[in-house]
Amino acid sequence: MKRIIFPLCMMLITVTVFVACDDEKVKQANVQFALEQTSFESLPLAEPIQITGTVTADNTITGIYFTGVKSEGGAYAAKGDAQEFLIINSKDPKNISVNMEYFVDSKEMTHIEVKVMVDKASKSHYIPVGTVTGEAKGSAFVGQVILRADTLVWNAENTPDVYTTPNTGAISNTPSFFSIHGVDINGEKKHVLSIEDLRSVEGLNGSFCFLNVLQNTGNRAYIGGQRGYMFSNLWPSQLGGGTTGRQCDLYEIDGKAIRQENIDTTEFKIIAGSWMGEGWKEDRYKFVDSLFVVTSDEATTEAAKLKAHYLLGKIQTVLDNATLGEENEPTNLDPRRYARRRTDAGTTGTKVMSENYRVGDYIILRNQKGGKLYYGIMQIAQMYDDTQTFVEVEGVGQKIGKDEAHDLFLKPLILNIKVQTQLDKK
Repeated sequence: MKRIIFPLCMMLITVTVFVACDDEKVKQANVQFALEQTSFESLPLAEPIQITGTVTADNTITGIYFTGVKSEGGAYAAKGDAQEFLIINSKDPKNISVNMEYFVDSKEMTHIEVKVMVDKASKSHYIPVGTVTGEAKGSAFVGQVILRADTLVWNAENTPDVYTTPNTGAISNTPSFFSIHGVDINGEKKHVLSIEDLRSVEGLNGSFCFLNVLQNTGNRAYIGGQRGYMFSNLWPSQLGGGTTGRQCDLYEIDGKAIRQENIDTTEFKIIAGSWMGEGWKEDRYKFVDSLFVVTSDEATTEAAKLKAHYLLGKIQTVLDNATLGEENEPTNLDPRRYARRRTDAGTTGTKVMSENYRVGDYIILRNQKGGKLYYGIMQIAQMYDDTQTFVEVEGVGQKIGKDEAHDLFLKPLILNIKVQTQLDKK
């Protein structure tokens, strides 16, 4: 009997557990919905809409979620991402006023599900949707990245006594390049790249480089007038320019090189803080700062990417609407193909060195790819203190020393980047 009783007990326990789980699955919260929007005849894809009203429950409401769903065979299947309405400082947790900015993220939806959670119980309400029109215009990359300014990379041009065969050279895996739209490297979509990565795809989708101006890395001659940290786009005339000096990154090795026809055209507009004093444009800074804050720090879901793309598009409509054909007081971003940390920092220059951006400041990115413009913001979150490299030049003032500038290589630069991208290919 003992051999029979033990399994029977286990069976009874197992049955009890399954019944309890089934009860939880069907448990519905007691919720009343009083939403002002009872239906939508048409919705625009990849744009926000407002859903307002109140939801009331007999116990504390712990969550409210909005999801695009499709009615299929008497059931609702999720077609978009669940978007949470944040309940903040509610005076009555059982009666919540809803003012939801819902982002339309699916063309397949027939309803918007409004799901209210009351502890482990829930209840859903469905708002009918007639059609969803339009097409998504793009996606977004949102994330924190670390770049490092690379040293001179040896090759047959700059170190012919070591690399005696033309178009050969050393390997560098320093993460000094960024791709806005991303590039496939060995089956992985990457945004932070080394010259080895970028050369392997011949510059495909390459956007910009973070570097330390010091030498012409083709002939090793020192650059006199400019020095120090800098962002540069990847045009050969810019990256390999006389006051940029990354000729070694453009050098062809084993038939591979950064090709002009494969890269993006990226331009920069520095948006410095109030520290700069005279010339600070307060309204522009506050607009960029507010936009950066309101754009989410994460964009892992399709809805979040579409929303970030939509929000970042305000850079063009507010600060650069001349590109949209605006004729009545048009705005122009007037960006450049580079952004120096300091101007005239070289020791042979006779002009006073000036600071252009520091930690906490923003740089707007304007990127052109395939005939379209894409906009973004990067914030300088951490940067090596280059004041440690300053020397005094008689009659001019402080500059970045030639020997001291070597300390700037390979130090981490941390950027918070939020930028529009092309849609991912399905």
